[in-house]
Formats: sequence, C-alpha cells, structure tokens
Amino acid sequence: MLEFFDSDDKLGTVTFYDRHLLLNSKLIKYFIDAYKVRIGLDKDLKEVYIFPIDKDYALSGELKESSLLSISVSKSYVRIASKQLIEYLCNSFNLTINKGESIQFKAYYDENKKCLTIDMGGKNNA
Repeated sequence: MLEFFDSDDKLGTVTFYDRHLLLNSKLIKYFIDAYKVRIGLDKDLKEVYIFPIDKDYALSGELKESSLLSISVSKSYVRIASKQLIEYLCNSFNLTINKGESIQFKAYYDENKKCLTIDMGGKNNA
C-alpha cells in the first residue's frame, strides 16, 4: 500500500510534571475550542485519554463539574494544571515525578474517539 509522508500526522508529546501536564505545539489545534477537558484512563491498555470539552457542553449540566479540568492554551503549548490528577496518574501507572523533574510520553489525536490518547506504555526518549 502506498503511503505519503505527512508532517501533520497527529503525533505529539505530553510532558508530565509534578503539578501539571504540558502538551506540545503539535497538539494545540485539537484544544483551541476547548473550555475544559475530561480525563479518562485504561490501565489494561496503558492509555490516558484527554477529551476536549467545549463551553456549551461543559455548562450544559450533563457532565459532573468535578470531572472537568481547566486548561490553558497558548501559542506553543496546552497546560492542564492539577496536582490531584498527576498524583492519580502516577499511582495508576506506577510513576514517580519529583519536583523539577518531568517525563515525556508519546501521544496522538484519535479522530474516532475525539480525544488525545497518551501511550503510557513507554517513555519518549526524544
């Protein structure tokens, strides 16, 4: 099967810090219209899912407010700041992140699920 190179291949990097997640610039376009995000995980598949939620849906009352996290979108990154989230993910995937340290993981946007999928199975050595 013939494949063509596409530099916009939906791949990016998510960096875990001790108090927040940082999505690199390749992933910004999927969160431009997001007001909040919702995080899910699958321990068996070793994946974390970040669902962008627009303002209308976030304020509709259909989702528990406590399940929604605030995000900051800039020209070069997306930040999800939540120490509780980081602690939960570290406990779920047996990670340790000390203050001033970070761990990078590969991520891609899944058009079918309409979410960012983080591959927790291996650290990004790039």
